[in-house]
Amino acid sequence: MTRQPRRSEMVADATIVSLAAVRQAAKNLMLVRALRDDRGFDEDWYADAVRREFELLATQAETDAERLEKARQKAHGRRGRAITADDYHAVDTRRLKRRIRVLEELAEELRRLAADEEAVRGVIAEARLRALDEITQAAASVPGAGRTKPLSGIARSRALQTLREELEDYLDD
Repeated sequence: MTRQPRRSEMVADATIVSLAAVRQAAKNLMLVRALRDDRGFDEDWYADAVRREFELLATQAETDAERLEKARQKAHGRRGRAITADDYHAVDTRRLKRRIRVLEELAEELRRLAADEEAVRGVIAEARLRALDEITQAAASVPGAGRTKPLSGIARSRALQTLREELEDYLDD
């Protein structure tokens, strides 16, 4: 029989997923601002954006916890079988209480990360690298002048590295 994960493990897993979501949102924002809006890299601006994203996810977790608490209160005296996924009964109240606690602890952890300057700067650094990689991969896949097919192997790796270095020079302005 598979053991049930600890609440702390569930919060840690949800935090990892949330971090990935914040990193992805930051990367997408960097791409849009650089390519569409022709904006330079402003780490302080992105730090505020990352903090807002953490706060948005924390608020969503709290909202979900409140919704589940209402469902748990309604389920207390209900007997029978569930008809839909949101049709909770007395037998579900223990699991709901656990989910509520996980969501509340997740919200706390996300707010802690938003206040942690090192964590925020780490998300920005990772998002920036991923944005640069995405741009360099897109640029490297376009056949160059005089070539009939895209580069491959070591030549592609060298071209990507050269382009990455050039882009980093532009972003540091």
